[in-house]
Amino acid sequence: MKQIFNKLPLLIAVAVLFMASCKKDETRAVLQMGNAPTLTGSATSVVLDSANNSNTAVTFSWPAGEYGFNADVTYTLQFDVSASDSFKNATNVVLPVNALTKSYTVQDFNTLAYQTLGLPANTASPIFVRVKSDVNQNGLTTGPSTIPTTFSNVFNMTVTPYQIVIVYPTLWVPGDYQGWNPASAPTIASVKSNNTYEGYVYFQPGGTFQFKYTPAADWNNSYGWASSTTSGNNVTGTMSLTAGGNLFVPATGYYLLKADLNPNPATWSATFTTWSVIGDATPGGWNADTQMTFDPVTNTWSVTLNLVSTGAFKFRANNDWGINLGYDNGVLDYNGSNIPVPAAGSGNYTITMDLSHAGNYNYSIKKN
Repeated sequence: MKQIFNKLPLLIAVAVLFMASCKKDETRAVLQMGNAPTLTGSATSVVLDSANNSNTAVTFSWPAGEYGFNADVTYTLQFDVSASDSFKNATNVVLPVNALTKSYTVQDFNTLAYQTLGLPANTASPIFVRVKSDVNQNGLTTGPSTIPTTFSNVFNMTVTPYQIVIVYPTLWVPGDYQGWNPASAPTIASVKSNNTYEGYVYFQPGGTFQFKYTPAADWNNSYGWASSTTSGNNVTGTMSLTAGGNLFVPATGYYLLKADLNPNPATWSATFTTWSVIGDATPGGWNADTQMTFDPVTNTWSVTLNLVSTGAFKFRANNDWGINLGYDNGVLDYNGSNIPVPAAGSGNYTITMDLSHAGNYNYSIKKN
């Protein structure tokens, strides 16, 4: 009996320690669903200019998410050109872990807006931005977390990008129409760098409408006429560096010029074009073209018309689908995607198309 009483204090001490341990185990961090961060931007309207490429265009920032413990969080900026697709087609910019700000230079933001998002140059277009927050599992950005993803508010802004001109392999087009000066002549380009070239040139009234192709902006070498076949205002033929004759178009006008240096002899062609817009956003729908007007001073085509916000449009030549332009990856492209009406909605617009930079065709659209 004496032995039992001697051990009683020890048993009580162990029990107390056990109870304390249990209580301590119950004091744990309570996981919380993260509070959605509030996204802000330093500007709501940005006009980009290549002269300021190194300057800061815009800075996005947001507070850290609160999860009830020290979490490593990966934030992703999401950019979209539509407010109605729930960011399903967003461009995602994943940022370093726990980053709470992202600044873009003019050059970098223009690349995002013009090339990645495909916004037209020299036109104020809306973009929609939000921040996606993901807690990293065990400190790993690749590990799926059991804590749900949160999204910030949507930050609305307009961006006016400038055109990024890509320099492709080039042929110069000196001729009677511009004083036979290769250094100041228009050019046609080989977008795929495969010795096939194309571009658009306006031949003004008067003169002989004759020209040549030169591989450089000089007369050291030139492709001259070897043969041709004329059909209406269109011409096809062959040419050679050893031929002395001049290539030609039948009359004044705006021509799609082509050259293929792969066959022997090389081939050339000139296709007369007028341009229009067509689509369910336009007055004529998909069944009737709305004609554009060419301005020889600006070397652009334009039209002012009413557009319907629920529709889209494309450009096409000669009221036919043989030559048509849609918009993809920041440029007008043959057989490209339909062009939507801007977020400004239905109304009267002026559309301007610029085909003067071979391989870098573009357009702008402005609500009046």
